[in-house]
Amino acid sequence: MDALTAFSVRSTLCLTRAELLALGVSPRSIAASVHAGLVIRARRGVYAPSSAPTLVVRALRVGGLAACTTAAESFGLWVPEHRLTEVWLPRQASRLRSAHSRRVPLALADRTQLRTHWHPLVDQRAANSWRVGALDAVAQCVRCLPRELAIAVLDSAMRVGVIGPHELPALEAVLPNDRRPWVLLADGRAGSGTESLVRLALHDAGFRVTPQVRIPGVGLVDLLVGTRVVVEVDSDRWHSTPEQLAEDARRDLELHRLGFVVVRVRYQQAMNGRDAVVAAVERAVRTSRSVRAARRHRRS
Repeated sequence: MDALTAFSVRSTLCLTRAELLALGVSPRSIAASVHAGLVIRARRGVYAPSSAPTLVVRALRVGGLAACTTAAESFGLWVPEHRLTEVWLPRQASRLRSAHSRRVPLALADRTQLRTHWHPLVDQRAANSWRVGALDAVAQCVRCLPRELAIAVLDSAMRVGVIGPHELPALEAVLPNDRRPWVLLADGRAGSGTESLVRLALHDAGFRVTPQVRIPGVGLVDLLVGTRVVVEVDSDRWHSTPEQLAEDARRDLELHRLGFVVVRVRYQQAMNGRDAVVAAVERAVRTSRSVRAARRHRRS
């Protein structure tokens, strides 16, 4: 067996030299795989396939497990851009190294792009050789991230299904007191992290917001504010081709025909311009009320 196949056999992103040898991989094959760039030697006696995410390899190089947003992303959760290398370390951790070089001790390394986590794991059994379990990853995100980003990650975890409603009390129990109320704001119906950010901003502004509402002739809309304002949060991935834009236009026309007011929000606005989004929705709500009042007046 060659070294790269061993990772597939074990369905893992981390194997020690001893584990590779036990699987029948020869020392020569290990060295050849590293030389060919198929396998990365993260630190002494610890290997990862070259396909492993960069931040995961860096966490292994430090000497711990991928944690927080680094682990959350590996579970398929939405996480914010411009992330640090997040690594969980046991209390007895030793021989720690730089995330960028196994030859540089961590004590001498630049740690500006690294965050370490030392809290005992909530679910030790869910951790494996390269990452913490999903519950711990989310708990670490909620401890470290700003409120709106933390709730967006929690929404994503519930939507993907790596955390169920029955696990929320255990999550809440390990959080600082000032962050426990955030769990109550989580909603697994949001279709993306940016939808969660917009939902939370509108909720904080006092609006009644319902995620993922199905409207006949239109399909699911991202957010329904009150009963007549639809907020669509558009990403480049799903709203950039001519076909996708044509479908967006068709949906908007149908929504207008049905009496809804539509507000479309792009990624950068959801991430960095939510005050403007709230102001636009406030105006849309007033417009909707004015239109309905005018219609009632004409009928009378």
